[in-house]
Amino acid sequence: MDVQIDITQNIKDQFDRYFNLTKTKTGFRPNPAIIDGEMEYVEFPGELEFYYFHQSQFRVPVNMKSVNPPDTNWFLIHINLSKVKQEKKVGDETIEFLRYSPIGILLYGPDLEIITPIPPNVDSELASIHFSDTFLKSYFEDWESIIDRDKSLVYEDLDPVLESKLSIALSAMNNKIKCHGLLLDFMQHFFDKLRSHQKGVNPGKLHPEDLRRIFQISTKLRNPTTPQIPTLTELANTANMGKSKFKASFKQVFGLPPIEYHNRVRMEYARIEIQNKGKSPTEVSYILGYSHPSNFTKAYKKYFGVLPSESN
Repeated sequence: MDVQIDITQNIKDQFDRYFNLTKTKTGFRPNPAIIDGEMEYVEFPGELEFYYFHQSQFRVPVNMKSVNPPDTNWFLIHINLSKVKQEKKVGDETIEFLRYSPIGILLYGPDLEIITPIPPNVDSELASIHFSDTFLKSYFEDWESIIDRDKSLVYEDLDPVLESKLSIALSAMNNKIKCHGLLLDFMQHFFDKLRSHQKGVNPGKLHPEDLRRIFQISTKLRNPTTPQIPTLTELANTANMGKSKFKASFKQVFGLPPIEYHNRVRMEYARIEIQNKGKSPTEVSYILGYSHPSNFTKAYKKYFGVLPSESN
């Protein structure tokens, strides 16, 4: 079954055309011959829509194409919450988004055409946030410095803070006022993360094969405790790119050059282990492979501006 979603239009109305939604007490139920599951949907003032697709299974194979024109005023945040890998097609190339504690957030921007093949009888769970520049202008005065319209696809980690905020917002979808505030809190934190994305030379619209390789290679950098990551030269060679192009292309999607991105993964992991899991800085330093705790302390302070013992 081929489904095409126009990101400039109301998503629920398009789903209704394809999946024949029926109103329930808590949301909407699609045609069970197509999808065994339920969808919740809340529309807020200012052109902001919030979707939650509960754990469900498609009964037929679906190719879902999402399209956003170059002159769009609309954006979509896509978050895969299932425990299985998710594939997407850009052009004729297939990209696997591998889950690695946790899965990330994809921001769909202008000039996008991306296909998600959904196999039948496989558990699926996701959340989506659909919003326009009307929403952005209402809440974020500097939104044009946060969202780069030259990028059709941007990745950001769904860190434990974002994951918690999203979970709380999803649990409040039956209370529109409360849910609105919680979703805005999630969006604020998400945009704060986007602010950390570095600007730089934009290599232009990425070829699907380049994008596929970048996402595959990113899995080598997203494990904070890996003893040794490949060098920039090795990563570029794996991607079949020159170092400059690979570094710029990776930065275009992930917001940081590859080695800096891996360092952020390590430092954020360290903060979580110290703050939430009660590990000592010394324990974390050895988990991360530092030869001496003092080296970890210096690296942590350089990154966060405070000592590990001062984290709260």
